[in-house]
Amino acid sequence: MKGFQEAVPENTSSDTVSISHFRTKDILAIFLEKSHKLGMPLAAWRLPDQDTKHMILDLSGQSKDVDPDLESLPPGFIYSDFASDYSDSAMRAGYIHADLYFDSSSGSIKINDSKAETLFSAREVVNSMMERLEEGFSYRAMEFGAERDSDGSGTMSKEDFIRLVRTAQKSIVSGEIKKVVPSRCEYFSLPDNFNVVETFLSLCERYPQAFVSITVLPGKGIWMGASPEILVKTFCKQGQNFFSTIALAGTQKLEQAEAIKNAAWRIKEIEEQAMVSRYIINCFKKIRLREFDEDGPKTVSAGNLLHLRTDFTVNMNQVNFPELGSVMLRLLHPTSAVCGQPKESSVAFLKKYEGYDRGLYAGFLGPVNMRDEVNIFVNLRCMQLFRKQALLYAGAGVTADSDPEKEWQETAMKMQTLQQLL
Repeated sequence: MKGFQEAVPENTSSDTVSISHFRTKDILAIFLEKSHKLGMPLAAWRLPDQDTKHMILDLSGQSKDVDPDLESLPPGFIYSDFASDYSDSAMRAGYIHADLYFDSSSGSIKINDSKAETLFSAREVVNSMMERLEEGFSYRAMEFGAERDSDGSGTMSKEDFIRLVRTAQKSIVSGEIKKVVPSRCEYFSLPDNFNVVETFLSLCERYPQAFVSITVLPGKGIWMGASPEILVKTFCKQGQNFFSTIALAGTQKLEQAEAIKNAAWRIKEIEEQAMVSRYIINCFKKIRLREFDEDGPKTVSAGNLLHLRTDFTVNMNQVNFPELGSVMLRLLHPTSAVCGQPKESSVAFLKKYEGYDRGLYAGFLGPVNMRDEVNIFVNLRCMQLFRKQALLYAGAGVTADSDPEKEWQETAMKMQTLQQLL
């Protein structure tokens, strides 16, 4: 696995500029300003149960289309939409290179200046950022809006969503599919004082166990979210390399803190979570992997919601499978938790009946080979930002026992994670 320094190509110089005397919120704002003015892809994130904020800029002016071979990619940020027109073997993803990388724990910017691949000199960009900060730049004074207005398309009424759930149940009863996860999107007005930086920091504070991120893709928009679901994680511990993923399904509202240990689950949610766990185990079986640890299911909180979660962990050294992260990424995406089972039939159903393009919602995103780790999450509890509106997304797992009214309510509860910040 390549770490940040180890992955620097031979024709690339690398150095560090300390900016620890500036506030993290101002540094994030200046990164956003440079991304906006120069048209550069940006990613900012905070990992679950950590305080450190990370930010990267790709100075090439565009994200890359890559083969998601996680073990060989340079440090950066990977993302993919939900659509699965490709086969597992031909999977492609977008990639933001970490030409500039800031982390709040060190208070410094690491520069990877590869002039053959970038449109801007990294040092010139950093110098201009420093000048702005020294001038007393304030994130409150910065205007940073999305690059286009929303067109208002893609939304679904309550009646239409309930009709979609009933159509899904008919397909389940007929045996076409076992489970499917229809979704919907809804526009919400942004307040006049809406601020990207403050919203990101508020998400970090409110949802410490979520993966909080901002992704800016010139031509594709601005996405922000607080996802609870790990898709692929690889890390080193005590000299051993590990892979982990989770099965997350079942949803109910968190009324109060003590409700976690006393949560009662309906058969529908228990079976739904079991399907997601079996999906992961079947992926292991496809590659003849039998040595893994399974922990759960257990009740966990994610913002204002409770879910059932099962953790799966593999020691990649013991099974002699160093490329397990890349292999499982191809097998898992899109997971049954956001798509359904069987995968092919569920994708076909959603394309026929859902009626809109999910974009990055229910796709995946996360940092790769930063600090010797890969942390890729399913893009849930997310929104796409426009000039005056935010487009929020949510889905609900449908089985034969689903109550259409409750599935609608579940999507509304999931949207509240971000809606309450607007």
